[in-house]
Amino acid sequence: MTSLLKVDQELKNKVDCFRERITSEAEDLVASFFPTKLLELDGFLTEPDLNIQDLTQIHAEMNLPVPDPIILTNSHDGIDMQHVKKRKLDEDGDGLCGTKVFVMPNGMLKSNRKPVEIGRAH
Repeated sequence: MTSLLKVDQELKNKVDCFRERITSEAEDLVASFFPTKLLELDGFLTEPDLNIQDLTQIHAEMNLPVPDPIILTNSHDGIDMQHVKKRKLDEDGDGLCGTKVFVMPNGMLKSNRKPVEIGRAH
């Protein structure tokens, strides 16, 4: 079947070269890169550093305080909503708006050294 569109032969050659290059790269990925990467990842899973049965070996204390729970109430739980005062937002006039940010009262959390060392080794 002949094409109704007339395509310049030079453009057709460029498209064919592009298609051949992409096809070659895809075949290389499927034939060599993916199997190699799968074997490498499988090797990680068999290493003793990553097969830890006793998780206390990598446990690290976080010293993270747990905030008080937020109590959600509605008019159906028996609380007399007429006598509950609503909190007013402080208007400092500084022009900042948005969500309040909570900080860690004990400072930055330290990373767990054991998993970080394992990650750096690979």
